[in-house]
Amino acid sequence: MSPANRPTIIRLAVYWILAAAMTGIISGLAFATGIVSWVYEDLSRPLWLPPVMVLTWLWIAKTMLMALALWTVDRFGHGWERRLAIGLIVLLYLASAGWITGFVIFRDLTFGFYAILGSWVLTTLTMLVIGRAQKAAALMMWPVFFWTTFMLTISFELMRLNTGMQLAAF
Repeated sequence: MSPANRPTIIRLAVYWILAAAMTGIISGLAFATGIVSWVYEDLSRPLWLPPVMVLTWLWIAKTMLMALALWTVDRFGHGWERRLAIGLIVLLYLASAGWITGFVIFRDLTFGFYAILGSWVLTTLTMLVIGRAQKAAALMMWPVFFWTTFMLTISFELMRLNTGMQLAAF
């Protein structure tokens, strides 16, 4: 793609609007379905689980950072890696929807754990591909990776504490 045809700041605004809409839908769905009271009142949960507003703000930051990484790859990326990276970031958004479906809508802790595990693997792969397409965008994905790792840990602990799963003693 020639530099003259690369996405402008308008496309970044569109990406951010779409990310904000997705985050708003997820937050609205979470609060409307009563998932917050389910997790914080009905389930056994780890003591280190942050308050729901912290999780909400971090989720918003994650989706907005992913949109910025998407735009950066789209604007400054090169080669076949650029197109693959864009596709993988879009898949990451869909993986987030999968986790929401399993955890929030179906209230299935096991499905939610496996969905976030798949998202973690996809995040790792996406970071590798983005690193080949555009280095700055790859750096933007590190907080997304840390967030996904943290959510994977939370999902595992919720599943472990509430399904009677036992870990082998060493």
